Amino acid sequence: MDSYKSYFGYWGKANPATQDQKTAYHLLPYHSLDVAAVGHSLLQSHVTLRKRLASLMRLPEDQAVVWCVFLLGVHDLGKFAETFQQLRPDLRQQFWPAETISKKNYSIRHDSLGEMLWTQKLSSGLFSDAGLEVGDFVTDTLPCWLNPVFGHHGWPPSAQERVKNHFVQHDQQAAQEFVQDWQNLIQPDFESAAKLDLQEDWQCQQKKASWLLAGVAVLADWLGSNQEIFTYRSTPMPLADYWYNLALPRADQAVKESGLLPKQPKSTQPLTCLFPKIATPTSLQAHCEQVAISSEPQLFILEDVTGAGKTEAALMLAHRLMSSGLAQGLYIGLPTMATANAMYERMTETYQRLYETGEIPSLILSHSARHLSEKFQQSLLKAQSNEQNYQAEESISAQCNRWLADNRKKALLADVGIGTIDQALLGIVPARHQSLRLLGLLNKVLILDEVHAYDAYTNELLKRLIEFHAAFGGSVILLSATLTYHQRNELVHAFYGNPTKRLNSQQLNDQHYPLLTQASADIGVTEYPLATRESVKRRVDVVFCHQQTDIFERIKIAVSQGKSVCWIRNTVPDAREAWQHLNTCDWLEPDKLHLFHSRYALGDRIGIEQQMLAYFGDKSTPEQREGRVLIATQVVEQSLDLDIDLMISDLAPVDLLIQRAGRLQRHSRDKQGRRLSHGETDQRGTPCLIVHSPEFTESPEADWFKGLFPKAHYVYPHTLLLWRTVKILQQQGGWRMPDDARELLEFVYNPAGEIPEGLDQGSLEAEGEDRAKKDNANFLQMKLASGYADNPQWDEEARIATRLGEESHTLYLARWENNQLMPWINKGKYPWDLSSVKVNRPQLEKLAEIENTALQQALNELRAETKLFDEFSFIVPLIDTASTWQAKGMTDNNKPVTITYGKQQGLELRY
Repeated sequence: MDSYKSYFGYWGKANPATQDQKTAYHLLPYHSLDVAAVGHSLLQSHVTLRKRLASLMRLPEDQAVVWCVFLLGVHDLGKFAETFQQLRPDLRQQFWPAETISKKNYSIRHDSLGEMLWTQKLSSGLFSDAGLEVGDFVTDTLPCWLNPVFGHHGWPPSAQERVKNHFVQHDQQAAQEFVQDWQNLIQPDFESAAKLDLQEDWQCQQKKASWLLAGVAVLADWLGSNQEIFTYRSTPMPLADYWYNLALPRADQAVKESGLLPKQPKSTQPLTCLFPKIATPTSLQAHCEQVAISSEPQLFILEDVTGAGKTEAALMLAHRLMSSGLAQGLYIGLPTMATANAMYERMTETYQRLYETGEIPSLILSHSARHLSEKFQQSLLKAQSNEQNYQAEESISAQCNRWLADNRKKALLADVGIGTIDQALLGIVPARHQSLRLLGLLNKVLILDEVHAYDAYTNELLKRLIEFHAAFGGSVILLSATLTYHQRNELVHAFYGNPTKRLNSQQLNDQHYPLLTQASADIGVTEYPLATRESVKRRVDVVFCHQQTDIFERIKIAVSQGKSVCWIRNTVPDAREAWQHLNTCDWLEPDKLHLFHSRYALGDRIGIEQQMLAYFGDKSTPEQREGRVLIATQVVEQSLDLDIDLMISDLAPVDLLIQRAGRLQRHSRDKQGRRLSHGETDQRGTPCLIVHSPEFTESPEADWFKGLFPKAHYVYPHTLLLWRTVKILQQQGGWRMPDDARELLEFVYNPAGEIPEGLDQGSLEAEGEDRAKKDNANFLQMKLASGYADNPQWDEEARIATRLGEESHTLYLARWENNQLMPWINKGKYPWDLSSVKVNRPQLEKLAEIENTALQQALNELRAETKLFDEFSFIVPLIDTASTWQAKGMTDNNKPVTITYGKQQGLELRY
């Protein structure tokens, strides 16, 4: 060791040890420089990242790069620890033969060990020995930068113990010597930073910058750990030689091949070039094509009726923001996986038009079941085919697509991402690798659809996401059919973030609908009233029905007239009950009655969705539609493009009734049900929504809704909103869109509105529940001004909730046939995923004791042999009982429950 620096006596990466050959390993200083070099290449090549990081750090761009590179170079200081090095005792003995191998446990991860070493040893002596005047910068502000770098494995370092319990003296000396040599090579300007640190607002700004530094550290470490590019080196050479001759060129290669560098957006083009099928833009689309684009990040809120082309309008705005240099990609967050899948299919035809000819942008689907999307898998296969058949540049794109697709955490780094809103929300909660999600969104327009659809908990997280994205220089586009004034106001305030920059006297005041709202720091807030196409204007009559017998009679009449019917029920048991009753009616053909809810195995659910689209969708024929009845739950509200002749709905808040009525006579048809050409007037008469509801009274009792809907009361506990919905719809006999949208929403959701005495207590309780949801969200979510730091809530993303509700778990349904357990849907590449269904954990906690020893043995073998399963996987072995498939389970309070499943009725729990 005498002829080399002491820090060359430490390994950073190593292949698994084998008995018959020497193990390849990579010296720790070189891995540290690899990661730093990736950071250097990223910042030099990714102009937006460099500029925004420098802006957040309030440093000149060149200084910001130097500091980031220096910090990344010390990210693995914890690996100098004896406890880490002894994970490979053979290498420890090779480097330090005179040292007795101790038996200390590697009880604290190296990321936390690095933070301990810096805080307790290096920060005190390193700079005073060099004679630097650094003031409090090293002890107070520098940790704001170091914490996210030490936390490069996805969350901040946390453990605090005495350094000597993990590092022997020569470990500490080697680490200090490495940092000194690295500092001399990179030369970060400590003294200038120390002078800036005297400014209190500069110190506070570094906490905001820490969120972005954390994402850069995670990404740099991932790319810098690619052994194919950063081949292992175990022979020492001077740091400067390795840095310039090996680390930097390899980093350039790694960054280029990752495909993460932004693609060049296309110059501004007309809407008709983006969407050739649009002959005449809607008023909303025309405004989005012409509205002035600020030079600052901005928020757009698009409120318009179904059919106004909000998605195309939002993409037009995103294109213009990208063309103006304010973004280089986009992420579209949707409320459900089904809507995300549908959007992904639409975007495959459009996204390349956002970029210059010759650019090959990546398009990735991001949600927990994306591997089951045929379109997504086909796009990856196509990329692989391109890799084999086309030029090298396209080969790199194919590699990037696969790299981005192998982990949902990486998916937001793609040029164009489509997924659920949850994937973006995981960026502002203490979930592992949240920083990588924020980094992925950095240079993108964030488009969020159906923003009215979330409860108080998720809505609070959504507002925090908007605040973070705006603070990092991002623009946001929000889409909704309907928002209240209060909701719109809160969303705009969230975008401004800093209370001193929020709206003061300039409040939102336009009550027009449809409406385009624009907000930015330099031009303030502007509201643009919009016109509505005649083809989407319509009157919907509302008729209230208080008895189920009357509803069944209306269904019978509609069937006799050859109409298609859908009844949306608020709970699965209520839907199943109505379906079972109609199954006994001789006037309805059994093959024309359908049930659809959330408790189907995924494969069955996908099949039912496709079947319902065939029977009730845009392209359905009169023969397919005639006399067909669908009993469904809320699953048809958003994700399916259905066109129903007669819609019935259980009572729900007015905005949800409007949403459900969007499936009522959705597409123009003649009286026989034949599809008419675009723009032709529907000939089926005025649409009529029948609402199953309690009778209206000016003096309702507390159980006014619960008495008729004892199960649905738990779905919609705020009875006041339901009562107000009935009151105004009964007064008006329905609505005319878009004219009545604002009035309906403001009447129902007005905080100062009428509260009947009987509903007063329930209203207070519902408001209390909403406040509790908001408090839960505020307690969980990150605080921008607090910086990237440890707190007790950090956890794996699977255990962090982006939506509230009873805890659920996934059941994997298996058939017991011929003494074998097979997936319920035994086909395709992912049979167990297709055989899965979610249930609330309290309703079904575990399986009952299995008496059949052969079945129990088969279940044990299945757990052991199937990679997907572990000891906690809930596999339900269903036995054929002639009439249905059954299993036995227990609730959370050990109450017996019979589990039944059938392809028609889905999963049922009987107590």
